[in-house]
Amino acid sequence: MNFAQSLVRHVPRYVVVGALCAGLYNAIMIAGDRLGAHYALSTGVAFVLIVVVGYTLHCRFTFSERMSWMGFARYTGAMLLTLPMSLGGMFVLRDLAHIPMWIASPLLTVLLFAYNFLAARWAVLTRALAGKKAEARP
Repeated sequence: MNFAQSLVRHVPRYVVVGALCAGLYNAIMIAGDRLGAHYALSTGVAFVLIVVVGYTLHCRFTFSERMSWMGFARYTGAMLLTLPMSLGGMFVLRDLAHIPMWIASPLLTVLLFAYNFLAARWAVLTRALAGKKAEARP
């Protein structure tokens, strides 16, 4: 399957899983804000839950691949890159621009969507794509 075919097949499924993870992220961020928790603490809690839920759903639904510890490690590593982006985005939106959390959190979610798709695709499909290339060799 080439990249264009992969996009046609995987993007709609990614959107469903991404929307579930985005809803979970936003619920945690907004609830944390209402409870008086700093956005850094809420981001950490959201990260742990979303990595587990996201990896599981992306393997089982989005990309239809078997779960593996190596894939989970790749996924976690790729998602770790979102932590500074999330914290930096929250710093800009909340601390500098003073935007309410109920606006800042969904706005940041939209901004990170494209990165998250490419990172999840890489993490889950790397082993599967490598195996298919090896099969294609004479």
